[in-house]
Amino acid sequence: MSPIFLVARRDYFAYVGAWGFWLSLITAPLIIAALVFAPVLLARAEPPRVLTIIADRAEDAARIDAAFEEMSRNGARAEINAYLAATAPALAPPALEAFDAAPDRGAGIAAARAIVADRAPRALPAFPQPSPRYVIAPAPTSDVEALRAYLNGARTLPDGRQLFGALNIRREAGAPVIEYWSVNLSHEEPSNIAHRAMRLAMQREALAGQGLDPAEADRLSAFDPRIVQFDPRTVAGSAEVTARQRAPAFAALALAFILWSIVFSVANMLLSGVIEEKSNKILDTLLTSVTPLEMLIGKLLGVAAVSATLFLFWGALGGVLLSAAATQLDDSIFGQVAAAFLEPRLLAAFAVGFIAGYLMYGAIFLALGSLCESIQEAQTLLGPVALILAIPMMLVMPALDNPNAPIIQAASWVPLFTPFLLLMRAPAGLDWIEIAGMGAVMLVAVIVVLWLAARVFKAGVVDQVSMANWRGRKKG
Repeated sequence: MSPIFLVARRDYFAYVGAWGFWLSLITAPLIIAALVFAPVLLARAEPPRVLTIIADRAEDAARIDAAFEEMSRNGARAEINAYLAATAPALAPPALEAFDAAPDRGAGIAAARAIVADRAPRALPAFPQPSPRYVIAPAPTSDVEALRAYLNGARTLPDGRQLFGALNIRREAGAPVIEYWSVNLSHEEPSNIAHRAMRLAMQREALAGQGLDPAEADRLSAFDPRIVQFDPRTVAGSAEVTARQRAPAFAALALAFILWSIVFSVANMLLSGVIEEKSNKILDTLLTSVTPLEMLIGKLLGVAAVSATLFLFWGALGGVLLSAAATQLDDSIFGQVAAAFLEPRLLAAFAVGFIAGYLMYGAIFLALGSLCESIQEAQTLLGPVALILAIPMMLVMPALDNPNAPIIQAASWVPLFTPFLLLMRAPAGLDWIEIAGMGAVMLVAVIVVLWLAARVFKAGVVDQVSMANWRGRKKG
């Protein structure tokens, strides 16, 4: 039996037999689900923030109150629209029409819910019950200075609620001045809402001063051009860009982060494993039967098999869920994003990127581990490698905005960055020839890195070269 296979089998069963493997196998999907849904659940769980308005003129307070009410209504409408787009796209138009016809936000939610209850009862249990982000409470006092006790938590409103912020709208030479009082110094949304409302009011006042009817001023302010984006590469059918065309780019972004985290965590497994075996003299025993190169390749293959086992489970689970979502919800946002994850170019880019990225970074981490006597010593060497790993992730967001930018194109041909940037460029119409070319470049890079890593690995485990004795020689 091949020595490489024996080393790979030994490492594979050592990792699979550990309880941490099974823990990660089960918890990783749960953690990903928590990261996806936790922000939404936390946002819904947060109670509305209580604001109060003080104004020199009652009409100014009424305008800002109406602006917050409009924001709350639009937010509820958007949440209902997003839910129906994901679950029952055909019901979105009639439900939103009923929402818009209702006199207020609460009645609009009830009207949309009634449409869903009548036509798609199965979608009713999860129908959203949006709560407003802000509620306006009557001011406990008209003196701004007296509000300090309510804003810093020393006092509460008569109904027991805590005041989040206060807007004081005063007039100077007839022009409004907006003061926003709150202990939450980084939160500026309430003042921005008030600013937009008062700016619109000032425009209407100026137009009315020129003799324009207020209703006509409102009509002019409501002008809003429709924006449509087109893709010139589309040959057949409509060239209009929809969520379906944008979905692969966001799927690529998610896969790039997943690939980065997997490569980094698996490489760290190799690093800690070889340091532990070197310090326990296990490597010395193994090297009596195998060469350093066979040891290096065997360890890479063993941990790769561990990753493949994880992928088989996660891939089967994710593939079933994505296929079901793409089939059952094909017209919805969820269905379109699910279908994007199954794009052949994305899957090919992910497979090529994982194999090449794992072999390159895994070999580098193994070589570094062979030079260290402890994890603490390895930390001094990991700085430059971690920096190199961080560079492609810094380019991922610019690549999402413009995957064909010259710097992104050039960086995608750098082997250490290719696994991640190839994913980001794949949805942008990357040719199969270019994907194959990047794969060939990474193959050459993998061979070179493996050869260099084998030499360093031999020096570390056979010649007992380490960072400690190397520094000692340097000082000597």
